[in-house]
Amino acid sequence: MPQLSHSATYTWAFFCGATANILLGASSLYWRELGELTPQTLVTYRVLISLATVIMVIVASRNLSNLRLLDLKTLFLHCVASLLLAINWGAFIWASINGHILESGFGYLLAPALSIGIGLFIYHEPLKLTQALTLLILVSLVILLIIYSNELKHWVYLLIASTWGAYTCLKKATPLTAINGLLVETIFLSICIVLGWAAGIWTFTLPKNVTSHSQWLILLAGCVSVTPLVLFAYAVRKLPLSTTAAFQFILPCTQLIVALTFYKQSISAGTMMVFLAAFGVLLCLLIYEASGLAPNKT
Repeated sequence: MPQLSHSATYTWAFFCGATANILLGASSLYWRELGELTPQTLVTYRVLISLATVIMVIVASRNLSNLRLLDLKTLFLHCVASLLLAINWGAFIWASINGHILESGFGYLLAPALSIGIGLFIYHEPLKLTQALTLLILVSLVILLIIYSNELKHWVYLLIASTWGAYTCLKKATPLTAINGLLVETIFLSICIVLGWAAGIWTFTLPKNVTSHSQWLILLAGCVSVTPLVLFAYAVRKLPLSTTAAFQFILPCTQLIVALTFYKQSISAGTMMVFLAAFGVLLCLLIYEASGLAPNKT
């Protein structure tokens, strides 16, 4: 009976993790529906409504005890992380509105490789030969894209990869849970927005001609943003690292499907080959690392 319960928990956790990444990838369609608003306005409402949503989740779950671990160092870490998250959200929303979905998917595909580089230079983590080869191949693929691909907005995937990779690394260093960390981050961003509004350099006033469809739809911004993060946080706590690493491929695949099916984004054969090559290189690294960890579990 305990074994059955463990199996059910594992299956449910994997479902939550996979669903989180699918929702994140498919959320491009949600932001496209709000295309009459600027990315700046959408990021603003995403932050403010996400804050309200996070507070409701924390109140419902009574999950505040972890905040006792908050000190100045941790606070600074989350403030920096929140700025990276806001930039990442802005780039993702811009790509969703303007139909550059493959770029955002490619950015999230590259982010784990960037995390390896950050771990090497900042956290002084040892670099394995396979990881070094992976970084070298991916950098070469990106250079090929920049030189030969004319249909892509290269800054989109470079910005998404760098901000999400750095955000992930910073989150590794925090003692706070995902939901409490997100609370600190959205509070800090909300304060920045209010200060910017008070100084007259930021606005969250909706345009006068905005449709009622967008007015109602934007109220879902908090749910769209927070739900995948909560699901993923649950999965990470319940699953081994070798399993959660597989989730990094679901979001880019979802974005690729969305780009081809709903956006009809024009993708050349060369660009598609680079995307699949990067996918294959990271998948091979994941399989190799997972097989290398297997003997330690026996």
